[in-house]
Amino acid sequence: MKFNEMISAIDTHTGGEPTRIILSGIPRLYGKTVREKRDYFKENFDYIRKRLTYEPRGFAGMLCAALIPPEDESADYGVFYFDDVQYLDMCGHATIGVGNALAELGLVHPNNSSNITLETPAGLVRVENEIDDGEVLSTSIYNVDSYIIQNDIEIELDEVGKIQVDVSYGGNYFAIVKADDFDIDIIPENIRKIKEWSKTIRRVTSEQLKDKNININLVQWFHPSNREGIDTKCIHSSGSGAPDRSPGGTGTSAKLATLYSKGLLDVNESFVQEGVVGGVFVSKITGIRKENGIDYISTKITSNAYITAFHKFVFDSRDYLRDGFFIE
Repeated sequence: MKFNEMISAIDTHTGGEPTRIILSGIPRLYGKTVREKRDYFKENFDYIRKRLTYEPRGFAGMLCAALIPPEDESADYGVFYFDDVQYLDMCGHATIGVGNALAELGLVHPNNSSNITLETPAGLVRVENEIDDGEVLSTSIYNVDSYIIQNDIEIELDEVGKIQVDVSYGGNYFAIVKADDFDIDIIPENIRKIKEWSKTIRRVTSEQLKDKNININLVQWFHPSNREGIDTKCIHSSGSGAPDRSPGGTGTSAKLATLYSKGLLDVNESFVQEGVVGGVFVSKITGIRKENGIDYISTKITSNAYITAFHKFVFDSRDYLRDGFFIE
């Protein structure tokens, strides 16, 4: 046995969606911001993404959060995100997982474990842990500002006809659609259909917004929840890889911006979403900042994350599948 590379990681899940938190093993990254360092990683070390998210070490739905030193002096850590398909500027469920793990494992000073600041490619995100006797009871994130791109965009799809799509930003760009327009219930049995439609919706909606240079990252599907105290049931899909099992953090922020713009939600009013496997995110708008005629929405999202595994990944140079394989 001969290994010349090793990566240490912790796995968590938030609402059923996994996060593989990389602690060490990434080569030195160059850049003046976490975004620049993420881009350097993408250009030079994308094989690490594949090794950790592809089989046999990864699986459908695996998302990684790489912890690195921050460049912003006000941040405790830098973090960037990737899955088996793409790199994301921000990821809410993963940030909740990171915040929980940093506190639970003592990776931040005890005096700071309740309030952690992370530098992400999208900007600074504050994490607030509710802690009792050393145990994290819940984790909240104060996300980067969300805002509306355009509401009620009309697109036409084969077999469905004309539907309306809302587009907003919550750390990523989202096209938000009503599942009822497709006569689809958000249940595991329909994930394949949702994924197939999401690829088309992303493409068609991005084409409509090409003059604004907007490229849709994910499609958010929703319909009313049948659980008491929960407003909607939702799922997010890029059209490739595995749809999100959690209610989606950046998607929830984007949804709050949409609801506010339509007069359906006010500041400090609670909004609760559930994901496809029953995880719940509790959210609210914490403030509004108007700039150049645009309402920038500050949001808070609260949920729970749980540590599920500790890893030491090794890579044997003789292994013809050391860089993994992807079967969709």
